[in-house]
Amino acid sequence: MLSLALPVQGAGGNGDTTPSGSPLSSLGTITDTYVAARQRTTAAVSVVVIKDGQTVFDKAYGFADIERQVAADTDTVFEWGSTTKLLVWTSVMQLAEQGKLDLETDIREYLPQGFLKKLKYEKPVTLLNLMNHNAGWQDRITDLYYFAEEDIPELGEALQTFEPRQVYQPGTVVAYSNFGAALAAYIVELQSGEPFYTYVKQHIFEVVGMDNTSIHPAQQDNPAIAQRMENIQGYTTSLKLIKKNRGYMGIYPAGSAMGTAEDAAKFLAALMPAAGSSSPLFQSQAALKKMLSPSLNYEGTAIPRIAHGFFEINHTLPALEHGGNTAAFSSKFTLDPASGFGMVVLTNQANEWEYTTGLTDKVFGEYKPEAYSGDMPESSEVEGQYLSARRGVHGFTKILGYLNGDKITAINNRTYSANGLPFKQIAPYMYAPVHQSGLEYFIHDHGTVTKKSTVYNDAFPVSGLTAYSVTISLTLLGIAALFTIVALISGLAGFIFRRIKRQTKAASEFYKYHLWVNTAGLLLIVNNAILGYRLINYTTYSSIRIHFIGNLLYVLLAGSYIVLLLMWLRRTQSGEKGKIMYVLSGASALIFSAIIGGWDLFY
Repeated sequence: MLSLALPVQGAGGNGDTTPSGSPLSSLGTITDTYVAARQRTTAAVSVVVIKDGQTVFDKAYGFADIERQVAADTDTVFEWGSTTKLLVWTSVMQLAEQGKLDLETDIREYLPQGFLKKLKYEKPVTLLNLMNHNAGWQDRITDLYYFAEEDIPELGEALQTFEPRQVYQPGTVVAYSNFGAALAAYIVELQSGEPFYTYVKQHIFEVVGMDNTSIHPAQQDNPAIAQRMENIQGYTTSLKLIKKNRGYMGIYPAGSAMGTAEDAAKFLAALMPAAGSSSPLFQSQAALKKMLSPSLNYEGTAIPRIAHGFFEINHTLPALEHGGNTAAFSSKFTLDPASGFGMVVLTNQANEWEYTTGLTDKVFGEYKPEAYSGDMPESSEVEGQYLSARRGVHGFTKILGYLNGDKITAINNRTYSANGLPFKQIAPYMYAPVHQSGLEYFIHDHGTVTKKSTVYNDAFPVSGLTAYSVTISLTLLGIAALFTIVALISGLAGFIFRRIKRQTKAASEFYKYHLWVNTAGLLLIVNNAILGYRLINYTTYSSIRIHFIGNLLYVLLAGSYIVLLLMWLRRTQSGEKGKIMYVLSGASALIFSAIIGGWDLFY
């Protein structure tokens, strides 16, 4: 039954039409109209469409720099973000074709002895696992960027600094991994005997004529690109300038390329040579065909999910894609090798989707599967909260995974809403978004969902108190923070009152401990607010370790306060009002300490 969800080859994409069925000659009108309708929320976007190795549309819109009124054109340089990874997978397949790499071999055979120090499982990790993003690593945010060129480490050193924990058994969970892609690039570097950026320049950029692209984190492979990047700024989707948007990516093969859309289209064209031609990137068409063929299906189905690092996506026709985001840029590369049709979209707006997804769907067409008439489970069976496998499972970023989880709500028997986006059921436990392309597939055991899969990531259902852990934590945190502030204001008012009355000491000898622990609570809140701010600005782990030390010191102080409180309560004869105030301070200290321990805010 699940095979019925596979798309059927349609008429679109043949001859002089786009995959959606529109004439190629209408691409200009389609794109112009689409951009005009979104002009008020558009910074800059560059679009290139190719067919059978030839460019059939190439145009840029908007402003690369709104403040200086610098118009974007086809020579404007954009950051690629994660679409850079396609250069990694192409490089791996080139060396595999030459017999220098084997996709099924344990990668530790290619790495220096002891290079990976955080592996949990004995099961080998292969290059195919890296391509399929199922090597098992948790996600990591710190040490991703450096902000001075002289601080950029060599790729191998950057990988060892960045190495995340392995938390899933290899081959079992798809969790999109920057580390895995950069590690594959390092293996290319070791096997080729030259820096990865040099390898890419010689074996990809120069081969296909990509003179306007760089992959080195500081553009040392093409200094002119660094200069041209000075002419473009980055913006939010509401056109707010993102002032601090440039950094040097340590594990740069995961997302450091930048260049023109024209150059990116040359790369796609080399992956889809016209009939009778061969790709300049490979010695044989067999290697190219293998790279663009499925390497991972949705679990238990014959439906393709990943093709050696390229993501399988259904539009009017089956296609391959990869998206990318940086602090201020977004991108999408989409190609259909069967029809020789490809599209590049580059924008200077963070987390942009109107063009990278919306315009791509407009040209490639939306996925419209045939209706399924058999018995299907109700959408209520998949309702609930889901945690993405791509998250920090351990450590202080653990809470981010819970904050960014998916909430699925059944609309009716055959439709549900995920974070506001409606999905329709197309086969048992398989859904497609109503207004765009994609799939969501639910793995189940006798009707109980155990995992949700999209093309990029798996996710796991959470229930009970776990599903509300963030809400509970924030509620308790708010109560404790409010009491801490009230206690300090009360203490300050009491101090002023005693000074006016010329009293020399507080009513209770324990009062000073009460003030100390609440002062420490306020400092704790400030400490973690600064930690959160530094985190969203791509800091290094070493620079925020001081915040974890502060949290641990608070826990020790809170424990000391509670011990002193219990000892004092046993011998005091003070009134009930004072006791309640001190006990509440102890309760607040316990709440703060529990949050630190529960959310790993100490490492």
